[in-house]
Amino acid sequence: MTETQIQKMFRSHSYRATPQRIAIYKYLSEHPTHPDVEEVYQFMLKENPNTSRTTIYNVLKSLEKEGLILAIKIDNERIRYDADTKLHGHFRCNGCNKIFDFLIDDIKCTGIDDFETKTKDMYFSGFCPKCKQK
Repeated sequence: MTETQIQKMFRSHSYRATPQRIAIYKYLSEHPTHPDVEEVYQFMLKENPNTSRTTIYNVLKSLEKEGLILAIKIDNERIRYDADTKLHGHFRCNGCNKIFDFLIDDIKCTGIDDFETKTKDMYFSGFCPKCKQK
C-alpha cells in the first residue's frame, strides 16, 4: 500500500495522517507476519532513531481504536498486530510460534441475538505442516 493510499484511507476515517502513523501502518500492511510492538519499534528505529516505544504503543492503540488494524491476542506473551481487518482467523503454531491467517466464510452464532458484537476473533493452535513433519 502506498503512502498516498494510506493517507486517503486515513482521511476516509477522519484520522490524522502523521508521518509516524503512516510509517507504522505501511510496515504492518507490508509485513503480514503479525509483528509485535518490539518488531515495529525496531523497524521504526531504522527509519527514525528518535522514535520512542511510547510513540509506537500510542500509534498502535490509536490505529486499533479507529478500526484500521487488529490487535491479535493469540499469543499469551505479547500482542501482535494485523493490518488486514476483514473477517479472518489466526492459527498459531506451537512449534515455530508463527501465526498464519486463514479465511472464514461466515460465523453463525446462536444465543447472543440481543448482544451488540464489536469484535469477532477466531484462533486455532497446533502445528503447521512444516513443524508437524519434524
